[in-house]
Amino acid sequence: MKILLCPDSFKGTLSAPEAAVALAKGWQRVFPEAECVCLPVADGGEGTLATLLVATGGKRIATHITGPLGEPLEASWGLLPDHTAVVELAQAAGLSLVPLSRRDPKATTTRGVGELLLQAIHKTDKLLITLGGSATNDGGAGILEVFGYQQQLNHDVRIACDVDNPLTGPRGASAIFGPQKGATPDDVAVLDARLCKFRDERGLPEQPGDGAAGGAAYGLRWLFPGAKLVPGIELVLDAVEFDRHLKGASLVLTGEGRLDSQTLGGKAVLGVVRRAAAKGVPVAAIVGSVEEHLTDAVLTAAGISAVLPLAPGPCTLAESMANTESWLSDAAERAARWYKLGRSAQAVE
Repeated sequence: MKILLCPDSFKGTLSAPEAAVALAKGWQRVFPEAECVCLPVADGGEGTLATLLVATGGKRIATHITGPLGEPLEASWGLLPDHTAVVELAQAAGLSLVPLSRRDPKATTTRGVGELLLQAIHKTDKLLITLGGSATNDGGAGILEVFGYQQQLNHDVRIACDVDNPLTGPRGASAIFGPQKGATPDDVAVLDARLCKFRDERGLPEQPGDGAAGGAAYGLRWLFPGAKLVPGIELVLDAVEFDRHLKGASLVLTGEGRLDSQTLGGKAVLGVVRRAAAKGVPVAAIVGSVEEHLTDAVLTAAGISAVLPLAPGPCTLAESMANTESWLSDAAERAARWYKLGRSAQAVE
């Protein structure tokens, strides 16, 4: 028996690689001889670098750069076995790097992202840039500052982008994502005006997705004219060779902290489900909670064969977060018993 273990992170508790190990422990309590392939996933946000390095055996390269507040910061980028450099924006300009009391997208910068990219392009001409969880709204101006505002580069670049928002306007980076980063209503108008000016100076027409990471997608498209915006989960699944690992698998076990409308909008779990469904492999998901409107019919239509709760019974959020690792193994054991029962029923028929 071959099982693919492809969880996203359980935010605030377990990284995706840690979650995959916990799932494997639970599954092998029931099927000790099973081939459990740990293939943690991510959709481009914080943790994507770590997930890719674990899945591919890539190399982490630590360095010192400029943080989102302009202060020195230790960060990393990665080099995969196929010589693709992975630069995760959240490493250099992530919202988690800025204390709540100092969150102000008028002041934060993506300069550190540019510094990571500068190091990466000295090693390879293949780049994978993951966007998500940014504290910034500078349109990638900080990145361009590192390279010189007029320099453009010819590299093989893919950009993980999970939104279709434009750079400016009522659905743009400032209006939609600015408030999440500390922007007031007055700030939003100022930020949008800045991005409009930045766009006019660059002269590059906007396209869907440019508003990702505070407009960093737009600046990166200008810096790398041949860059392609790719859904984050698709990019990650390709990088970890998901389709190759899927061959011969009996089941895919995935999971995340909360299954909600964002999940079904194209996040990591849905990406796994779609890839597996295309090959006829069933998928079960273990989750901390499920959004109310996601009924069994909706989940079945999305291609999810079964959804199992992380918790063994009613609990508080604090209890769930304190016990995520052990409960995830226990839930995987329950999933294995469910699977074994199903196989036994089929044998009787």
